[in-house]
Amino acid sequence: MPIFGVVIVVPRVVVALAQCVGTGVLLAADDIVVVANDEFLGLFDAFLSSPVGERLDEVAAREPFRAAPGLWAARHDVPGRRRRCHLPGDRVVEVRWHRLPADDSDELLAAVVTDLTAETRVRGSLRAHNRALAELVATKSELVSALLHELRTPLASSLAMADLLPDTTGDPALDQAIELIVRNVRRIGAATAEIATVSGIENGSVPLESDAFDLPTLLAEHGFVVLAEPETLIGDRARLAEVFGRLVAAVRALGGDDPGTAEARGDWWRIALRLPPGQGGDRLFTDSEAGGNATALMLARAVIGRHGGMVGVQSTEGTPYLVVSLPRSARRPG
Repeated sequence: MPIFGVVIVVPRVVVALAQCVGTGVLLAADDIVVVANDEFLGLFDAFLSSPVGERLDEVAAREPFRAAPGLWAARHDVPGRRRRCHLPGDRVVEVRWHRLPADDSDELLAAVVTDLTAETRVRGSLRAHNRALAELVATKSELVSALLHELRTPLASSLAMADLLPDTTGDPALDQAIELIVRNVRRIGAATAEIATVSGIENGSVPLESDAFDLPTLLAEHGFVVLAEPETLIGDRARLAEVFGRLVAAVRALGGDDPGTAEARGDWWRIALRLPPGQGGDRLFTDSEAGGNATALMLARAVIGRHGGMVGVQSTEGTPYLVVSLPRSARRPG
């Protein structure tokens, strides 16, 4: 290949590949640029300013190529080492310089430049979303704590007053009203206490036990059909027993009659309860008319999550199941 009267020998296959790949490629023989494909020029918007025929130092020192000093400096690194560089227009690229075999005594360098701008922007967006999610979770925790704090004093006073009320007043209507008020105040108190417990389990302020126990035996005690041999799990047996008991009761209250199954699949336990038709979403426990229990799912997600597992609804051949996944490996609740 003649460059300003000097013949530089570059393997034809190398030149052909540089023009065909969809990545920015620049080739230099004896420090003189012999190929710069369209993808490379496009990174600098330099279609009318090709560097072919110039020495690498000259290219690095002039516009628009001087805007990426890291790209040119990387040619002095260990061949093949990746270096991330910034280009004008908030572009981010990754460059690798390679030494290629060439005929005669020519020293052939190849710069392979990959545009990472889209990937970098997506990662930045994900980081921003994760920060927003973390702030939302923190806000939720603060809100729950504030609400519980505001509720505890009036609830304690109401419950104390309820205990002082007479069993009968002689007025049937008043007796019925008092009974209803007392029952509902106590329900609110119990629900508030449970929400406080769930919140504490989620944020780690309520500790969980770390004992060894046989999970299949625990599940069998709650009516699950266990398709596995006995196996030890490290965790809070009492909390897990409460979770599975509550889930079974809640599904049955919705009309489900499946005993549930438990089986080991790879590194996970899959514990499934078949749901009644039309109950395939997260609201399956919030339908008061069906006798659902809204806090059962909250408690399950908090406890199972601390054990490294997950709770969700899955569909198998069109049939919805409430599925609890627990890791089989022995681990302490996080």
